[in-house]
Amino acid sequence: MAEKQAAEVVVLPREEDEEGKEPVLKNQFDLSVYDVDTTDVDLTHTRADHIPDLSQFSKIEELRMRNNLLTLCSPTLAALSSLTSLDLYENQLTEISNLDSLVNLVSLDLSYNRIRQISGLDKLTKLEILYLVNNKIEKIENLDSLTQLQLLELGDNRIKTIENISHLVNLEQLFLGKNKIRQIEGVETLQKLRVLSIPGNRLVKIENIESLIDLKELYLSDQGLQDIHGVENLSNLTLLDVANNEIKTFSGVEKLEALNDFWANDNKVESFSEVDLLSKLKDLQTVYLERNPFYFHDTNQYRRKVMLTLTQITQLDATMCRQPTSS
Repeated sequence: MAEKQAAEVVVLPREEDEEGKEPVLKNQFDLSVYDVDTTDVDLTHTRADHIPDLSQFSKIEELRMRNNLLTLCSPTLAALSSLTSLDLYENQLTEISNLDSLVNLVSLDLSYNRIRQISGLDKLTKLEILYLVNNKIEKIENLDSLTQLQLLELGDNRIKTIENISHLVNLEQLFLGKNKIRQIEGVETLQKLRVLSIPGNRLVKIENIESLIDLKELYLSDQGLQDIHGVENLSNLTLLDVANNEIKTFSGVEKLEALNDFWANDNKVESFSEVDLLSKLKDLQTVYLERNPFYFHDTNQYRRKVMLTLTQITQLDATMCRQPTSS
């Protein structure tokens, strides 16, 4: 076992209030509970305000310090070159720093912080998974050396343009939801992409994804799409989410023969005849169609009419409508 150390507990000055609250404690962790040969250290929710010296754990591979009070990536990380996974989700980081020595890092989660710029990642050439959700990032940049990335999550930031990722040819999953993006671009070279998620942006058309023929899942809900044209070449697509847009016709979706899930609720489709286009999709299992205009034409008969038209589906909206057939 590691030499016993007292838990790092810091008593903050007592706040003067009428209720006489107990003082807030920081760094409520005890490293002595970990064996020196441990490969996994979890200091989640310990009110840590710094990354402690973990150099005694020479075999450490995973470090989790989620939900803490960190304001910077401490220089103490320099001794942890064996790390393959670092999780600093939900702290108070304002920049990415002191990671250069983590050359074996495969997964990095810096989501829910206050980071304004992607930087300080140049040395992490083995990185395959990068989460930067819910920060204050305005531009995709400084990913030049991360050619091994397979998953990039930049949702809930302030990004306006999809750029500087065309070299990430090993990328399989790209998440850009809840940003300020107006156009799908810069993804044409990502031939290994299986999941593309760009909901909650400012798109008005589907474009520049024709070359992504191996794409399996496409998420484009909650924006201003007028139609579904632009997906016709995606012959391997199994899930298409275009819910809550301005779509008036389902034309084009009938060419997606591998489609299992079609989510198109809360659009502007007037005619129920548009549902007939989906009857051609033999592998279709789940559809979300409610709250289109045709839904309100006869809400009492809506489910019955859809089930009679789409005899292959097993789920309509959030409810199962028939048992799946045995394969």
